This record gives sequence, structure tokens and C-alpha cells, in this order.
Amino acid sequence: YTALTVLVVIIAVIFIYFRNESQKNETAALELAKVKQIYAADMFAMAINGDSLGMTKGLAYIVNEYGSTESGQTAKLMLANSYYNLRDFENADKFFKAYSGKNEMFKAAALAGIAAVCESKGDWINAAKNYENASKVSKNVPNNDEYMFNAIRSYFNAKDNDNLKKSIKAFKTEFPKSKYLNMLSRYDNGDQA
Repeated sequence: YTALTVLVVIIAVIFIYFRNESQKNETAALELAKVKQIYAADMFAMAINGDSLGMTKGLAYIVNEYGSTESGQTAKLMLANSYYNLRDFENADKFFKAYSGKNEMFKAAALAGIAAVCESKGDWINAAKNYENASKVSKNVPNNDEYMFNAIRSYFNAKDNDNLKKSIKAFKTEFPKSKYLNMLSRYDNGDQA
């Protein structure tokens, strides 16, 4: 009886937990939907803090209240990007690094965001490494060629010729039809092929 009772209690707790998480995710998604128009209009300060009437809570609120949900993770990425666009690189970096959602495209975007923050600080090597990592999250991410191109640009700016040559060669192999292929010439001195 004791083992059966414990099992029933554990199952009940798990059920309640997942139901709660599901409800939290739905609430976060509703709040996020309100913010998306403000965010899309490039009103980043309002997207972060919400409107003065309290109709839209803002990304910071969503992250604080629902950050563990998938919608909360999406809000975290949008919050990081909002800070980046306001040139608050410290907070942008904090929230890009805090992203832990399941969406592969967003994982890659978070790494690219970290790289962009590194670029803004002139840290070209870490920018390149993060862009390169972003390009390798999944073959299904449509921006992989852009991320790899940004890694090449960062290696060029860092004057890291060894990694520059390797990256250009990898780019030509992995993305033979990329729109960025023609732009490689400014970083490629011709001996990488």
C-alpha cells in the first residue's frame, strides 16, 4: 500500500506540475502577443517595460514571471534583442546567454546575439567563435550561411588568418549556393580554395 500511495502521489504531483507549466506558458504566450506589435515597431523601451497604462506588461515582466516556459524563453530572446537595439550591451549579453529554450532557430539566434555583443566590444575572436557555433546548432536553421559569413568577417577583423582560411573553405563547401558567396572576396585572398 505504501509504495502504491507514493506512486499515486508522485503521478499526481507530476500531472499538476505539467498542467501548471502549460497554463503558465499559455499566459506568457498571451502577454507576448501583446508585446510583439510594439517590438515590431522598434519601440524597444516600451517593449521591455510595457506601456504606461498597464495594458501591455512588457518583456521584462514576462521573463521574470514566465521565464521557465517556452514562451518565456522567446520573450527572453526578444528582451535581449531589445536591449541590444538600445545599445545596452551588458543586459543584452545577459539575456542572450540566459536563453535556454528548445527552439533551434532561437538557440542559434541567441548565440549570434552573443557574437554581436562581442563585436560591439571589439572582441572579434569570441564574436567569430559564437557566430560559428550559431551556424552549427542545426542544419535546419535558415540563417546558418549568414552566421558563418559573420564568423569569417570577425576572424578577418581579428587578423586570425588560420581560422579565416578554414572558415572560408568550410563556407564554400557547406554553402555553395549562398548569397554571401560573392561577398567572400573581400576576405578571401584566393589561396583558401
